[in-house]
Amino acid sequence: MGMFLSRLLRVMKFIVPALYVAGAMVIWLDFSRSNPDGLANLWMVLYTFPIAVIGTFLLRGEFPYVPGRYYEAHALYFWPSVALLALALFFIFHALQKIARPAVPVDAQKSRAPLN
Repeated sequence: MGMFLSRLLRVMKFIVPALYVAGAMVIWLDFSRSNPDGLANLWMVLYTFPIAVIGTFLLRGEFPYVPGRYYEAHALYFWPSVALLALALFFIFHALQKIARPAVPVDAQKSRAPLN
């Protein structure tokens, strides 16, 4: 069971962040085609919720947290946030893979030792 879980997590540490980035592309396309009103960026905020919470409540910033024109400011917020969250997902699954890795018996470690 441990070997299966470890292999599953090894695959998921790449698949889950890739799916997250693919979902971000859908969110961005929807945002870029909508009218620039207050509700246009709602899905962006929800999709990057941990970053939005940090920016709004801890740093007391105003969304999209960077200066600039409308689409440029939102892009400068959204894509680095997506990259950071995808990287966090990768490291979470990487840590879970390390935790779920089956323990190697001591005898197996001795048999793998290089011969001098």
